[in-house]
Amino acid sequence: MKVYCDYCGNHIEATAEECPHCGAVNTHFARTTSDTPQTIDELKAYCAVNKLPLERMHVHLGEDYKAPKAFGIYKDQGTGHFVVYKNKANGQRAVRYEGTDEAYAVNEIYLKIKDLVMDARQATAGNGNRGSARPQQSRSKGPNLINIVLIVAIFIIIFVVMFSGIAKIFGKKNGYYEIDGDTYYRHGNYWYAYDADDNSWDSTSNMDSYVEDDSYLGSNYDDDYDAEEFPREEFSQDWATDDDWSGDNDNSWDDSYDSYDYDSGGDWDSDW
Repeated sequence: MKVYCDYCGNHIEATAEECPHCGAVNTHFARTTSDTPQTIDELKAYCAVNKLPLERMHVHLGEDYKAPKAFGIYKDQGTGHFVVYKNKANGQRAVRYEGTDEAYAVNEIYLKIKDLVMDARQATAGNGNRGSARPQQSRSKGPNLINIVLIVAIFIIIFVVMFSGIAKIFGKKNGYYEIDGDTYYRHGNYWYAYDADDNSWDSTSNMDSYVEDDSYLGSNYDDDYDAEEFPREEFSQDWATDDDWSGDNDNSWDDSYDSYDYDSGGDWDSDW
């Protein structure tokens, strides 16, 4: 998210503790909420409690991992800065955050972990555990066979009619959208609309049914969008209480997600 320096008026990152142009303290410095893990060790414990397979997810906590296709956070012992990074498929590193605020840095990788779990959940939706027992074959023939054919035909018709709607439900991506000339941001079940008059983002109704194939702009902010960058940290508390990430329900890893391949299924070419 971009803010303006109170002293020189330049556009700077909200995560910058000082203005890089004049050196003044950034009075809009963005910090995280208190309900998420505040330290790397707390985040490690959090992931362990919820049995998140960090190695499979390509997430490295407290490690300056060098190989391609990886997300991570570590403390640079030379500078004392906390670094949140992504190593792309080609080995290039994109730094999401570097600074002294450990809580903010941890929140960035925490939100990414949530996104990764949601990616697996959406990609494997409906892959519940299947029993190994085979159904018994009917011994009677004739009318029963006709009934089976009719049932199969009805199933096919229903599937064809509903397929596009089901695909839309599970095919939604998190990120920026342009719908009817307005800019929106989606995170899970939450939608936000950009107010150009106030230069602000506000919660709005679910826009899933309005999304077309060309509505999606991307997961990363671009200066060409007709909106300011979405302030993820300001709304992270919404997502922390979402049923998709609640401490009592679906926070733990589900074995049905095991089929999801983060190595080939993830977006490893973007900056974040």
